[in-house]
Amino acid sequence: MGAWRRRTVRCAGPRDQEGFTTVEVLVAFGIAAAATVMAFEIAGTAAGAVRRIEARRVAADEAEGVVLRRLSEGPLRPGVVQGVFSDGTPWTLSITDLRPALGLGRVPPLWQVRVTGASAAPLYATLIPETIE
Repeated sequence: MGAWRRRTVRCAGPRDQEGFTTVEVLVAFGIAAAATVMAFEIAGTAAGAVRRIEARRVAADEAEGVVLRRLSEGPLRPGVVQGVFSDGTPWTLSITDLRPALGLGRVPPLWQVRVTGASAAPLYATLIPETIE
């Protein structure tokens, strides 16, 4: 007698398929899109920060120029001078004698020279002793 062979017919199930399902592909695209959006946000934030830092550096350089220009005009005297930076923002130069605040009586003046911007935040400040020749 012949041996009966039993044949097993297998239907293709989920484990027999190769590749990715549609859901897996959509999830991968979603993750990639979220990562791309986050990368663009980070790049935009970094670019804005670089622009702000550069603007502050330029303002500090111009403020130092204001002080040097005033020093070249002659001896310092207490007072306030106002002007405008190259980008149109206003500045204020204030010169103060610190002797009374420090309790120094009979010594040469110690000048506090400070440049502030539109927000009244100091952009440049220094102390300059008056030299006696």
